[in-house]
Amino acid sequence: MSRLLSSLRDLTLTQKDINKSIELAEAYGAILWAVDKGVYDDPELEILLTNRCMALVHENDVVAPSKDCIHLISEPYLIGGHTRLMEQLATMHSEKPDLLITRQSDDAAIERTRVFFNECTVLQFRTPLQKVTEIIECLKAYERVVLHIHPDDMTTVIACNILKGMTNAKIFFVNHADHVFTYGSSVADVYFEISTFGQQRDKKKNISGVKSFLGIPLSTRLVKKAHRLPAKGDALYFFSAASPFKFKPVKNYDSRPTIHRVLSEFKNATFWIVGANPYTNIWWWPLKLRYRRRFQILSSVPYESYLKLLDGADFYVDSYPTPGGTAFAEQLVSGRRCVGLRAPIQGYSPADNLKSKNIDDLMMSILQCDNDPAVIESVYAVNGYEAVKSRYLACLYDDVLCPNEMERYVAWTGDVAAYEQTGKITSAIPPEVIAKLISFDKGFLLSVLHELSTVQQVKMVFKLALLRIKSLTGKDVGSDKA
Repeated sequence: MSRLLSSLRDLTLTQKDINKSIELAEAYGAILWAVDKGVYDDPELEILLTNRCMALVHENDVVAPSKDCIHLISEPYLIGGHTRLMEQLATMHSEKPDLLITRQSDDAAIERTRVFFNECTVLQFRTPLQKVTEIIECLKAYERVVLHIHPDDMTTVIACNILKGMTNAKIFFVNHADHVFTYGSSVADVYFEISTFGQQRDKKKNISGVKSFLGIPLSTRLVKKAHRLPAKGDALYFFSAASPFKFKPVKNYDSRPTIHRVLSEFKNATFWIVGANPYTNIWWWPLKLRYRRRFQILSSVPYESYLKLLDGADFYVDSYPTPGGTAFAEQLVSGRRCVGLRAPIQGYSPADNLKSKNIDDLMMSILQCDNDPAVIESVYAVNGYEAVKSRYLACLYDDVLCPNEMERYVAWTGDVAAYEQTGKITSAIPPEVIAKLISFDKGFLLSVLHELSTVQQVKMVFKLALLRIKSLTGKDVGSDKA
């Protein structure tokens, strides 16, 4: 662990004010969430802070839980797969469960999510200790609590640990962000797996509960479609879409050689990427300069335009080195031809079996292989809505623990250390987190900058300046995700 993280953890434990301790713990978790330092959980810190809070939380009359199930999410989003997974699980109950949202959230996201639940409660913005108390009050009437928390949500973990000492509530943890650090190892009675990568990552955690495989359900209906195998002279259209960081080269994992090979051998092909930033993601510039109009990068497009671009694609190419979860499988069952490289982060769907070990194999698959019906069948066995529903409800209501189904279909070839950083930090840390640390001690600024790479130092100073301007003017000056 770096000197910055060690000192931050120590400061968390030595603060006399428990509210400051929890805030620092969440800053510590947020940094580890953003930066892979080989630390993936911290149940000891969870227990230490829980014990401190127990002496301060006043227990009201506790009665036996009378309600069935409530889901708890830190913050819902309009885009991305994490909120969608929670919504899908909510539809699997025979009756709509309730929902608790614990952090300040976008109104539109709340309204969208609300329709999947019976009652929806949004916590007011309070001190961490007050939030702990309020979370307990909201949850104590329920027999089952399903967590969908952000990796840094120490407040909820503390509340649920205290709750377990007060009632017989059972805590289920859906580990959405299974490839990064997360709090929750001490509190979950059942720790749901959603991938083989998460299973491998969990070997470096100290999880107190039992584990059960869940999987990510597909929301797409099967479209059966046969494709004509192309020739090298065809005007082929390749399409990929993901967040910028999923395309960012790391260590020896890099999608640019693949794109170069495709465009150099298929002289009439075009390759589109949606989601990357053509201005700040400088690693794309050499390819863009070389292939110009044949290589297109769009940071964002209206949804209707996105669908139009997608519908016209001859091949859907999964993002690399970080794949798009089940996005690849969704495109497969939608009837599109899918190709890609087997990524270091893997094991979210048997659709991985359509991916190639190297660029030569990928080029061969473009010319010679159509989507394999057996792979599609295995995708539904693992990620089909009914398959996930069966595992989910059996675990919630019958205490059935399910083995990781992915192991039956796809051999593990991933690399759990792909993003681990042993030297200077090269990934982006949210500037709001650093601003919070500076508010505790201005010395943290120098400590943070000392551990960042030169590029990240410049970006951090710039982003902190923007935050400062925003706080002074009260206006949104924008942000840049690296």
